[in-house]
Amino acid sequence: MRIGVECGGTFTDLVVLDDDGVLRATDKVFSTPASPDRAVTAGLGDLPEELREGAVLLHGSTVATNALIERKGARVGLIVTRGFRDVLELQRQDRTSMYDLAYRKPEPLVPRERVAEVTERIDRSGRVLLSLDEDSVREAFTALVSAGVDAVAVSLLHSYAAPAHERRIAELAAAEFPDLVVSLSSACAREFREYERTTTTTIDAFLRPRISRYLSELEASAHELKVAELHVMQSNGGMVPAHAAGSAPLSMLRSGPAAGVAGGIAVARNAGVTSIVTLDMGGTSTDVAVVHDGRPELTTEVTADGLPVRVPMVDITAVGAGGGSLVAVDSGGLLTVGPRSAGADPGPVCYGRGGTQPTVTDANVVRGLLRPETFLGGRLTLHTDAARDALRPLAGSLGRSVEQLAEDVFQLASVAMAGAIRVTTTERGHDVESYTLVAYGGAGPLHAATVAEDLGMSRVIVPPHAGLASAYGLLTAGFRREFAVTQLTDLDALPPEGLAPALNRLRDTAEQHLRSQSIPLHDADFAFSADMRYHGQGFEMAVDLPRAEKTTAKEFEETFHLAHARRYGHAETSRAVQIVTIRLTVTRPRPELVLLTVDIDPSLPVAVQPVIEGGAAVEAAFRSRRSLAVGAEQPGPAVLEDGTSTTFVPTGWTARVDEHTNLVLERS
Repeated sequence: MRIGVECGGTFTDLVVLDDDGVLRATDKVFSTPASPDRAVTAGLGDLPEELREGAVLLHGSTVATNALIERKGARVGLIVTRGFRDVLELQRQDRTSMYDLAYRKPEPLVPRERVAEVTERIDRSGRVLLSLDEDSVREAFTALVSAGVDAVAVSLLHSYAAPAHERRIAELAAAEFPDLVVSLSSACAREFREYERTTTTTIDAFLRPRISRYLSELEASAHELKVAELHVMQSNGGMVPAHAAGSAPLSMLRSGPAAGVAGGIAVARNAGVTSIVTLDMGGTSTDVAVVHDGRPELTTEVTADGLPVRVPMVDITAVGAGGGSLVAVDSGGLLTVGPRSAGADPGPVCYGRGGTQPTVTDANVVRGLLRPETFLGGRLTLHTDAARDALRPLAGSLGRSVEQLAEDVFQLASVAMAGAIRVTTTERGHDVESYTLVAYGGAGPLHAATVAEDLGMSRVIVPPHAGLASAYGLLTAGFRREFAVTQLTDLDALPPEGLAPALNRLRDTAEQHLRSQSIPLHDADFAFSADMRYHGQGFEMAVDLPRAEKTTAKEFEETFHLAHARRYGHAETSRAVQIVTIRLTVTRPRPELVLLTVDIDPSLPVAVQPVIEGGAAVEAAFRSRRSLAVGAEQPGPAVLEDGTSTTFVPTGWTARVDEHTNLVLERS
């Protein structure tokens, strides 16, 4: 058995498939944010023993992201090259809020008093200018341990070019302070740019004790339930064993959302679609990502709680518009949705779990889109009157009826999602109208058609069991790890052998690291890429290098010009080109799995009930998604329900069931 469990902010989703790809069980339980593993073990415990015994558990979670946002991690110290104590305080001169007079830079994870300097110096080519003074290292560790640190980040100047000094510091720490967690920048982010590399290393040190403990406890609980193995989704969309994830917590920062993208890609590939935008709306937020030719875009320019993180991740844009997003009126008298969320505890008012402030879900209940008797397959009864009462004071202050306000909330949440999609498509030169929107998550299909219409998109795919798409995505993902090293080189200065020596060194490093973690490599694929730029540019763009070991400098240059022209619409062929960082992606084959389908039962009844659309009540068809056979069509307005999500088909749209039992929504 393969069990996929994805922990979201509000719900924890579970999907079980057997070796033949047959769906054996699903579950959706409330998340337990204070102790996420409790929801996982609760879901596993509900399964029959024959489904758990000897199974492989594949897990995606937001635990790393939440720990960073909440600043609930290790007490970290930092060791730097003498003279560079203030790198975390200085940061960069840019500011995210240009006109905010009260703007403050993000708070570093390590305050200045817990930064220690050691004597050493290496230049950008890796040449040692000043040998490491080991006495200064011992003094630094003694001072930091006396300050009560649990973990130490080590980020020395130009250690990406020569990591020997950092490795020696780790050896000294292991000898004298064996229980101290030590993170090296040359292992976390072997790339230039001092501030970003140092911050990335401090985040690794901050998260590692908590993530290691979380995964160890989860693995122990799973073994008690007779589960055989635990694997974890990474932010790059690949799966690794739990022990590998515990030693690299940075890889889990977007674990859950990346799982959803993997599931969306699998669904789209089976439907014959390769260029998609994924829309994952859960209880806390909405995540969107762009997929070209069946491959998600990756980025290393990511910020988490305002701090830069230099590790490859699926390029996901998140907005605070989920089913549990709180609705309010701001100081200027304007309606707001999110970013704060009611989460799983207490949740929306209509859940009857103690929530008092209205949410997007409450608005959808008032609109009539969510029926109390069918929500989550009837496992959770919604309280319509409580939702209406929660919205009434806001409606009065805005001069709107409760029903009008509910539709305003729906539209405002949809606009926020459409804006996130524009950031990832139109603002990057992509024609969003040529993409298909793949919507999933508990609330994604409810808003999908409205979001698509706002963007000029004409087709939406809603997969079977859409509310469990992220958990299913865990089952579709294969192994993937990235390695990188800065290699600042002008193309016209490359030796006759090109980049082959540097690429081979990077490959040797990757193989050595993966073998030390007992990762089989007999069926692995090694793919190189490079961050490149024109000489004088401040930032780079990633370029795939399919034949990197045998590529000449001239071919590298032509490849970059073409990639630059595709991205920005022009190429400056007369300017010199630089390679900045070379990257290696190691993958292993994905498991062959049958996609989930819907069990069709045309005998299920159809009801007609009013919903609020265009400011008025209109009659809409309500039916189980299972009642629609392959090839059947349902014009809007209609609401299609299943046990994990609800799909709204507005007026002017038609839903059709394709051969894989996907719902395909198209504008009439």
